[in-house]
Amino acid sequence: MKNILFFLLITVFSTSLISQHKVGVRAGVNYGKFSGPLEENESYGISSGFHFGINYTYLLNDRLSFRGEIVYSQRGNKQSYVDTLGGSYYIINPNESNINFTAIGNIEYNLEVTNSYLSIPLTANYRLGKKLEAFGGFSLEFLIGPSAKGLVDFSTDEFFFTQSLDHRYGSDVAGGFNRFNQEIVEILFDGERLTMPRFIGAYYNFTPEQKTGQRFKRFDSNLIVGLNYFINPGFYIGGRIEYGLFDITNDEMDFSLRELDAEQNFIFRDDKDRSINLGLSFGFRF
Repeated sequence: MKNILFFLLITVFSTSLISQHKVGVRAGVNYGKFSGPLEENESYGISSGFHFGINYTYLLNDRLSFRGEIVYSQRGNKQSYVDTLGGSYYIINPNESNINFTAIGNIEYNLEVTNSYLSIPLTANYRLGKKLEAFGGFSLEFLIGPSAKGLVDFSTDEFFFTQSLDHRYGSDVAGGFNRFNQEIVEILFDGERLTMPRFIGAYYNFTPEQKTGQRFKRFDSNLIVGLNYFINPGFYIGGRIEYGLFDITNDEMDFSLRELDAEQNFIFRDDKDRSINLGLSFGFRF
């Protein structure tokens, strides 16, 4: 009889512990952009990415719980700068010379940034009923893969060319370009034929002295609010809004696309660029 009672007590205690602890997985898509001051002719647009990760939930009672997650998350931005009035600059960096020069003309610059983060969201969750759960909290964000793709078209009365933007912000060097793709673009300037690489890196127009870091900072933190809808006790769909708390760009590498200073040097922008993201997910909880 004592053995039976002991077994029942252990079973009840174990069941209670298991019911308090839940693990799960979550995956979905992100729609995000940057928020910050813009130059004339510059705009930001929504970029898409994805996320996936694992989570742990501690149920304090039937209503309130706390959740921690480890998530791989892509967030980004579409950046455009268009000037058709001939007042913008471009630094011409020919292959054959160590000396570059600045041309003034028309430009169409389009870049889609995709920043990959190791994200650690921490949230408090409240069940509004059997189906609906509201949550809020914050996340710690560690940048692990900043990159971007795009195109730039530039023209003057003398020439026109297009270069592809192939940016790896963490590993690109000053003056760097894609050495695995040997495509070139040619322009005729002052009667001389100049060649440039087709695919250029993030810091192609920088000298080693000008490059003092990376464009994006390594750490960010987001405020989080959202809702989950439980289709059944284990499967749910949800949405969340994440608002960045810090400036994600390095002021010493965030330069004006519109103009240079009187000595033809970059003008760096001391402004705040924050990340705003809408995440749509589906998840399983065990």
